[in-house]
Amino acid sequence: MRIGMKRFAFVIHNENGLDARLAGMFIKETIACSGDVRIMAGNKKGNGKMIFNVLSLHARKGDSVVVEIDGGREDEDAQRLMRFAEHNL
Repeated sequence: MRIGMKRFAFVIHNENGLDARLAGMFIKETIACSGDVRIMAGNKKGNGKMIFNVLSLHARKGDSVVVEIDGGREDEDAQRLMRFAEHNL
């Protein structure tokens, strides 16, 4: 992990997991981020700004998801995505 990079984890609480509707909402949030966003669940990872990468994680209720933000306004972007995850996922 690069110095300055922000990383956080959350657990999916939604009954349907990270389904297409929630993935789309998540993508809207990540696109607003100025830095690169990576998302990981289990042994899968992808670009957090691309819908197919997020859906390919197949994150289900109870799964732990890790998000990394690198570049741009990392602190602001991390807070934005943490709030989204807390209230929607």
